Amino acid sequence: MNAKQYLRQVRRLDNIINAKLEQVEVLRAMATRMTAKLTADKVQESNTPDKTEKLIVKIIDLEKEITNDIDKLIDLKTEVMRKIDSIQNDDYKLLLTLRYLNFKTWEQIAVEMKFTFQWVHELHKRALIEFEKVQDDALDCS
Repeated sequence: MNAKQYLRQVRRLDNIINAKLEQVEVLRAMATRMTAKLTADKVQESNTPDKTEKLIVKIIDLEKEITNDIDKLIDLKTEVMRKIDSIQNDDYKLLLTLRYLNFKTWEQIAVEMKFTFQWVHELHKRALIEFEKVQDDALDCS
């Protein structure tokens, strides 16, 4: 896995967590909308508690998955931060942190670093080369 693919794992996992959180909200909304069906002469409650119970179980299972994913994300971010911090060049560190840990756009990075858009891209190429070296060193030590 090259440096860019490795670093992109953070964003991908963050997106997965956000998608699951949205799904929990959808399931919660469905659970709160489930009510007893009214007819002219009686209240029908036959399947509603069972369906609500199934939804609650799905919500709990999904929340457990989210918790596990968050733990993985924290571990991955810690590992990535450690590797970025081992790079000597401060501009490379800042750029990689802004892009891959803070999820900033190229435009935002250029403004924040006070560099041109083109220079940010050139710096990014150089930073990835340095990150590859750090990543290779970490593999050699394993």
